[in-house]
Amino acid sequence: MTRLAVAALAALLTLSALALPALATPQHALQLEEPARGPQVLVAGGTPAGIAAAVAAARKGLSVELICDRPYLGGLLTGAMMDQWDLNKAPDGGRIEGGLFRDIYDQLGESFDPQSAEAVFQRLVASYPEITLHLDTQLLAVTLAGPELDRRVESVTFQDRETRARLEIRAPVVIDATDGGDLAALAGARYDVGRQDTGLDTKMQAATLMFSVDGVDWHTAVRSYDDTRYGEGGATEKKLWGYTRLLRTYEPLSPRVIVRDLNLGREPGGRVTVNAVDVVGVDGRDPKSVAEGAAIARVEIFRLLAFLRARVPGFAHARLAAFADELYIRETRHILGLTLLTAADIWHGRIPYDTIGLASYPLDIHPTYVGEPPAYAPVRHVYGVPFRAMVPHGFDNLLVAGPAISATHVAAGSVRTIPTTIEEGEAAGIAASFSLRRGVDFASLALQRNLMHQLRTALVQAGAVIDVARR
Repeated sequence: MTRLAVAALAALLTLSALALPALATPQHALQLEEPARGPQVLVAGGTPAGIAAAVAAARKGLSVELICDRPYLGGLLTGAMMDQWDLNKAPDGGRIEGGLFRDIYDQLGESFDPQSAEAVFQRLVASYPEITLHLDTQLLAVTLAGPELDRRVESVTFQDRETRARLEIRAPVVIDATDGGDLAALAGARYDVGRQDTGLDTKMQAATLMFSVDGVDWHTAVRSYDDTRYGEGGATEKKLWGYTRLLRTYEPLSPRVIVRDLNLGREPGGRVTVNAVDVVGVDGRDPKSVAEGAAIARVEIFRLLAFLRARVPGFAHARLAAFADELYIRETRHILGLTLLTAADIWHGRIPYDTIGLASYPLDIHPTYVGEPPAYAPVRHVYGVPFRAMVPHGFDNLLVAGPAISATHVAAGSVRTIPTTIEEGEAAGIAASFSLRRGVDFASLALQRNLMHQLRTALVQAGAVIDVARR
């Protein structure tokens, strides 16, 4: 790898000037920190939100370092086999997402395979020389400056998992686009975990292991779907969902598993993905808990597949093709921002002055424990995502874009979806340019209506939709 060669050369050139231990070797030298770098924007997270942030900033001519914890771009879309969109729609059924999301959607379509998603993201990032990409690179440390209520992220240290070389990056603007708000949490930002805001406990929404199957007769499955027999559902050429009534007769093997319904996606090659197996009690911040949840789900999937073969038309010859590489973690932290998005904001369709994008996905709360009843009907209300929810309290050069923005446990059931996080990422990248060029910090930008008006104008010029009537 290129970075390995650079790191090794740098280490060798400095050996004579460093007091290395007597037994030091070139391998030890590789772990020395590289000199701090200075891009204009640092984006942590190769998620769809992180990619959108990096591209939006690059389009404004800013230099960007994009750090991806995974060995591939795309986050849950590629790693968790999330091969279809949870779309935001207007009351008339029209789309209310614009900008970068629309560009990506037009390339991938309604349903896609993880390889196609990865390729689209890779091409998108590679098309901007302003972006320097680091894959499979983990977050290690954050250095801060300034008083407690006016802190700045001074530098962030990462480590390449393959070479073990450390990389310290200094940037005037930092965007945390990790799914769990990992950088903000490491920097000391305040946050709730799971449903902590309810005062009950810190239980989190169930995690899901998706899987794919070959041998499904898709046309038979679609034609035979009957709401009376299987429960309310629906189908398109590439999507099929429902079976709630049928699955009430399914008895999970594990007491931690819930199978409420099926969400099926038909990939271009005919393979079918299945989103069905929820596992409760998984802490997405803890690798051991995640590994345990994935193991439980894998065993359960064999049992569920046998049930589907016997009970679902079109599945008689279905055979397991693959498990997703990782669990779909819906919820971990909610970073405290300058405002808190609530279920009431969503249910009443509030559009605040600092709206950076529109959303309408229902309040889709997956259970935190077996037997938890649904809290809200699957009804859509168009609402605005507030920029203030992306600004961590007490920080002036840090933004959060992704499922970890400032929202309650229930509100996160809607705002966590990937199209919405892409809107947030694009807004973060454009806000980075606005902040640097105007010399204004994010807290001031968020709280001054005249500045927010200017930022929203820039978002609209980039294709974002912030007004249903003008989409």
